[in-house]
Amino acid sequence: MQRLLADIAAGKVDAVIVYKVDRLSRSLLDFARLMQTFDEHKVAFVSVTQSFNSATSMGRLVLNVLLSFAQFKREIISERTRDKIAATRRRGKWAGGLPLLGYDVDCEGSRLVVNADEAVQVRAIFDLYLVALPEMPATICL
Repeated sequence: MQRLLADIAAGKVDAVIVYKVDRLSRSLLDFARLMQTFDEHKVAFVSVTQSFNSATSMGRLVLNVLLSFAQFKREIISERTRDKIAATRRRGKWAGGLPLLGYDVDCEGSRLVVNADEAVQVRAIFDLYLVALPEMPATICL
């Protein structure tokens, strides 16, 4: 995207062609900024599968409607993903990623188990924190 914007600023691009509008951006704000950049540099914007003319007010309305649905879809996907990870954690299952210090992923890859050696380090870190706590300013200690 940065190279595209640099090429547009350098006058190397006449048109940006996408398969679908939401493949360029699923954010209304980001897309509005992109369209402003396209307009400033007289770059045409074309969607292969969606027919509209972004030079007319009706075309821009259609574009904004399409982008509103794209942003909505992005937000729904994010919510569902967060809900799925939270539900997985509530059931005590490992949701993926690197395990935290003091834990390992079990053989089946579905639960966290305590790593005894690292647990000693974690307890030492917490003990050091508790020792240093009284020395911290009152505004930091909640």
